[in-house]
Amino acid sequence: MFANILVPLDGSALSEQALAMAQHLARSAATSLHLLQVISLRPELDALRGSGAGSVTVLEMAQDAARRLREAQTARGQAYLEGLAVQLRQAGFHVTTALREGAADEHIVAYAQEHAIDLMVMSTHGYSGFKRFFLGSVTDRVLRAGQTPVLVVPTS
Repeated sequence: MFANILVPLDGSALSEQALAMAQHLARSAATSLHLLQVISLRPELDALRGSGAGSVTVLEMAQDAARRLREAQTARGQAYLEGLAVQLRQAGFHVTTALREGAADEHIVAYAQEHAIDLMVMSTHGYSGFKRFFLGSVTDRVLRAGQTPVLVVPTS
């Protein structure tokens, strides 16, 4: 039924709830599971920029710290995705992993278009009211911006 299913993951147990549903859907056909994690360094980089970097030495230190932070997050993200992929491959699934940096919703929608994704399976935190307004919802933004069907797995 589905040739390519995308599961965006943020490293949380909540996001992995969507992975269980995607596995269930992929068992019925020769489906490829695509695991995508998007890392964002924006808050950390903003904090470094706002640290009063007036001198060249301080600016160089901030840039070095940002580079080390990016490398650490990238390594963690790749290890996380590969760990999940190994388990899924052992269970007989065809798995592709990808790691991107930036705005999660934009990269999820772009990945779906680039890889002919038939279905996205995502979990949601289930925020409402003020919390949703202030924290936003990646799932909500993906639903509104994308052309690909999205199966939303609620929190359990």
